[in-house]
Amino acid sequence: MLLLLALGDSCSAPPNIVGVQDYGKVAGRVLDAMTNRPIPNALLSVGSLYTTRADINGGFILRAVAGDQTVTARAAGYGTATADTTIPKDGTVSIGYIRLAPLAAPAGQPTLQPPATPTPRAASPSPATPGPAASSAPAASSAPGSSTAPTAGASPPPAPAPVTPSPQASPT
Repeated sequence: MLLLLALGDSCSAPPNIVGVQDYGKVAGRVLDAMTNRPIPNALLSVGSLYTTRADINGGFILRAVAGDQTVTARAAGYGTATADTTIPKDGTVSIGYIRLAPLAAPAGQPTLQPPATPTPRAASPSPATPGPAASSAPAASSAPGSSTAPTAGASPPPAPAPVTPSPQASPT
């Protein structure tokens, strides 16, 4: 009994060891710095053990990381870029955009401003709103009293305009 008290808390891990329950996630997108287009299949890493690939939209999530970390992005034909962040226990951190400059870009050519970070919007009442192409379709029936005619006074809400980066943006 005396021996156990002398050892103290030697059965627990040292304070600098991260346990499985102490991991978090880091998320973001990889963009081309010249065009603001996503770079699919870019390699993202934290150190050499934690890696993932960007999806078709340049989005990524690195799982099982925690603490102060440097996220590195690489892609064929592009330079390397990094982002520093602190990942809390059981939390997800968004680092926004990591922008990679093409290796073949002319020297001194300015890059575009990064696009605005999207914010979540409230759910719309009708998720399938027709776009401009669908509005030119002929009406199903114009006869009064027809069961397929839309109700009086009801019109679909206007579809939000898609946000696309402009290639003529002012240089930084």
